[in-house]
Amino acid sequence: MLGNLGGLGGSGIGGTDAGTVTAEFAVVLPAVMVVSLLLFSSARAVIVNMNCQEAARAAARELVVAGESGDADPAGVVARIAGPGATVSTATGGGQVTVTTRCPLMPGPLGVLPMALEGRAVGMLHE
Repeated sequence: MLGNLGGLGGSGIGGTDAGTVTAEFAVVLPAVMVVSLLLFSSARAVIVNMNCQEAARAAARELVVAGESGDADPAGVVARIAGPGATVSTATGGGQVTVTTRCPLMPGPLGVLPMALEGRAVGMLHE
């Protein structure tokens, strides 16, 4: 008895709602796409940052284990872990070795994310 109030046919007051779902979808879709793009870009940045830091740790470990024999290949270790575009620089002094890696990151939407990330590790040299 209450299902059809006033003979309006359940379609709202004064007309049909046929195009409102399409209009709402057209308004919401770009916002959802931007948010998902930012989310995926941020996740990519976190993964690259973790790989870059792990590459720095592994390169420092390689230099400490090799010691003064000179058999270490920190660039090869970094390339295997962080990818071929990663660069490495080392500094030795005060009984320790510092390894800095720089890993490229594709720029995110609107330039929010950095172009490259850095990882740094310090290892104590054996005497």
